Amino acid sequence: MAAFMRMLHASSSTLPRQCASAAVLFATGDTIAQQAVEKRGANHDLVRTARLATYGGAIFAPIMSTWFGKVLERVNTGSRAGNIATKLALDQLLMSPVIICVFFTSTTLMEGKSLEEAKAKIKKSWGPTYKAALGVWAPVQALNFAVVPVNLRLLFVNAVSVGWNTYLSVQSAGGQNEAKIDAKVDRLEAPIVSRLQDAAHEAKKAGQSLEQWLEKEGGELKNAVSNAGHEGLSTLEDVKRQAEKRFAELRK
Repeated sequence: MAAFMRMLHASSSTLPRQCASAAVLFATGDTIAQQAVEKRGANHDLVRTARLATYGGAIFAPIMSTWFGKVLERVNTGSRAGNIATKLALDQLLMSPVIICVFFTSTTLMEGKSLEEAKAKIKKSWGPTYKAALGVWAPVQALNFAVVPVNLRLLFVNAVSVGWNTYLSVQSAGGQNEAKIDAKVDRLEAPIVSRLQDAAHEAKKAGQSLEQWLEKEGGELKNAVSNAGHEGLSTLEDVKRQAEKRFAELRK
């Protein structure tokens, strides 16, 4: 036990060590996300893991170290229970919403995207992420403030965060997956739209409506979408849904 406590103290005694611990644990969360959740195998995105590690070590750890060690420790309501309740409320109602915004902004900008794209990511992902955070972190932080020494609180959060970081990594990568789907649909759409235009011309010459032609050829068009699945896209069903939605729009 003494050796374990020395290890804990060594990994959390200074800000650089806290940053290093956070970087390692964020990278671990992303690795779990890519390998256990997304099943990437040999296609592991090392740059994405590096982004998460950079966020954890250079952004998250300094902010949270200051928050736990200097800001929340100024809380003094006159009772231990009051202190814990106040710290928990401040953490969950003030810091948690802010740090989620910081996370999505930082990781989106590190991908080379614009501030507007970061705002769009926050608009889409902030609500579900904050809701999930309340369910996870309210009880964890109650325990943290009640029994964990101040100098070990960030380490405790980081250790518990391995699972949470896995969730954040998947949430952060959502936009990348959507972009791949959109690109895939665009590649499918161009030749299909061209075929529809040709078909409309042929239908007009034959005295048929495009609707009549589609009743005959619609199955073939959908097969063209299905055949795209031979490329092994994991989100093929999303591609099908989006492509078929566009077919429906073209038929109007």
